[in-house]
Amino acid sequence: MKTKSIWGHPPTRLYNLIKLAENNWGKDFTACVVGCSDGKFLMPFAREGIYVTGYDIDEIALYGGSKLFPIVESKVKYKYSKDFKSKEYKLEKRKVLGVLDRLKKENLEDFAKIEKRDFYRNFPTEKFNVVFTSCSLHYSANKDFSLEDKIKKLQSIVLTNGYLYVDYMMAIEEDDYELYPSSKFFRKKEILNYFDSSWEIISIKENNYPSFEGAHVDCVRDHFHRFGYILARRLK
Repeated sequence: MKTKSIWGHPPTRLYNLIKLAENNWGKDFTACVVGCSDGKFLMPFAREGIYVTGYDIDEIALYGGSKLFPIVESKVKYKYSKDFKSKEYKLEKRKVLGVLDRLKKENLEDFAKIEKRDFYRNFPTEKFNVVFTSCSLHYSANKDFSLEDKIKKLQSIVLTNGYLYVDYMMAIEEDDYELYPSSKFFRKKEILNYFDSSWEIISIKENNYPSFEGAHVDCVRDHFHRFGYILARRLK
């Protein structure tokens, strides 16, 4: 049976990354998802028969349990304003599957290794052909490290000719360091400063304007984000 992530479906660019890696190595490559959560970005690798390692510290995301979900009876899309304030929603508790549950239900346990690991405090010595992380750098658990430190730690586990893909949160107001501290939110093109000549930037995209996102599990009010993503290949 095919299972679903509570975070929805992965974007097309994840599947494009998998195809890019398959063009180089077929199925014979290793992948790592840092901040694997309940497997939103990890399961597509395992389903392709690609061995993938996942790291996270969220016990419910790893092992399953209960989370609070907002009860949104009618969805409304808002335009951004600095003084936007979301209404409060009633919450309901639901049981959710962890990534280990999902792997077991889909008979994919042989294609994945899951570790409860605080990656930035205890990053591994193992290296991978593909390293992927999505919107994990801004978590409060990682606030003691600079953005540069976090990027360098991710780079350190990528093999030569391997790929690093990072989805990252950007400051909505670039000069607001109180709401968008420099340890959690990137400024425009800042991430390029952290890739030296040993890396080839394949693609980078940053949103100029904030996008609306409705309330969801773990963020139970309507809110706005500004995203960026980068794909790079290690040359040496």
